[in-house]
Amino acid sequence: MRTARHLIAALAVTAFLFPAVAAAQSDRALDITESILDRFFTAHAKEKSEGEATTTQVADAEARIAKFEQCKRDFEAAGSATGSRLGGLAARIAIKAKCGASDSEGMRKERERLMNGPESAAAAAGGFALPEYRTLRDRIRGWLGGDRSGFTTAGLAVLRARESQLRSALGVSAAVAGGGGGGRGMRGPAVWGTDFAWLWISQLFAVQYLSGATMFEKDYAPGDWTRWRITTDEDGDVQETERAFIGRPTDGGEWWRMRTITKHDDGADTVTLEALFKPETGNEYLQRLVRMRAKLPGNPEPQEMIVPQQWTTWNMMGAFTGKPTPESIEGATVGTESVTTPAGTFSAKHVRFGQGGGTLDWWLSDATTGGWIKFSAIDNDKKPQYTMELIGKGTGAKSELGVVMR
Repeated sequence: MRTARHLIAALAVTAFLFPAVAAAQSDRALDITESILDRFFTAHAKEKSEGEATTTQVADAEARIAKFEQCKRDFEAAGSATGSRLGGLAARIAIKAKCGASDSEGMRKERERLMNGPESAAAAAGGFALPEYRTLRDRIRGWLGGDRSGFTTAGLAVLRARESQLRSALGVSAAVAGGGGGGRGMRGPAVWGTDFAWLWISQLFAVQYLSGATMFEKDYAPGDWTRWRITTDEDGDVQETERAFIGRPTDGGEWWRMRTITKHDDGADTVTLEALFKPETGNEYLQRLVRMRAKLPGNPEPQEMIVPQQWTTWNMMGAFTGKPTPESIEGATVGTESVTTPAGTFSAKHVRFGQGGGTLDWWLSDATTGGWIKFSAIDNDKKPQYTMELIGKGTGAKSELGVVMR
């Protein structure tokens, strides 16, 4: 899930070229003044306002990239299944006709442009060159997280005198900021701004609803919850997610809780979301996200989140538009297997469908909440690239973030 740009960058420290910096500045430490800090506050306020203005655009770009990539995968899988061997140019033409583009490069460049825009505007507002602003901002974030190596002794004194103002501006609480040690108080971003939060949510929803894992999922009863462990071969990351059906308001929507727990050597980062979905007219498997509350790292209390109108519809069954036919499932059934996970031992039906580059495998059991216990995308070398397995389940889930059911 850690695909957003690093918010605390490992930048090579270069000499600041604006007049207020002492000429004898060290290559490894920044010697800042009150005047420089005032300009930083002006610049950061501009970055924040510009970032909020582009949040929905960035989220929309993420959704368009995800939609294209899924369309391309489905197209290639269909071509593989039918024995098609389109040449490179022909394939690009066919993919463009089917998915609206031949590749996602242009969409990715547009997303990068949107993400870089606020930083450029901030640098101009504060009178910095862009690399200068980025270096100063990221060093200040590191300092709030406990890193004291980025500034001279005089610079540290300036920062300490205005620490409360800095924490408020950058959204880093005293509990998150390191008291004086060398380590950071949280993993991932130093600041969970609106833009990063929605990138994180986009990635979480992609895991939940676009991976294909929920293809065979059955209904949860109100109060049912499940916990899952996700592993990827690409980087060895392990993440836990939790899903809970909180209940139905009288207007027919559904409140769900989704929690991610990212473990690391010195603890764990937890993100808790409670989201209201409403059914899309004419398709029971499409749901519109209309409201969300969140408890993000660094925030002592739950907060209401802006839900962009451009980015609300999710296929709750997964990456495909419909369930396979009974005959298709019968043909894909490998057999019945005993599968043991931390949630227990289950007698599970193993279903395997082919795709370009490997297989998609599900293990299904009526003995558990939701009706499935494991999903894995496996390459042609029989090596799992992505696995999601059940590690816990239960009942009695209620809102933890102050949702009132009406």
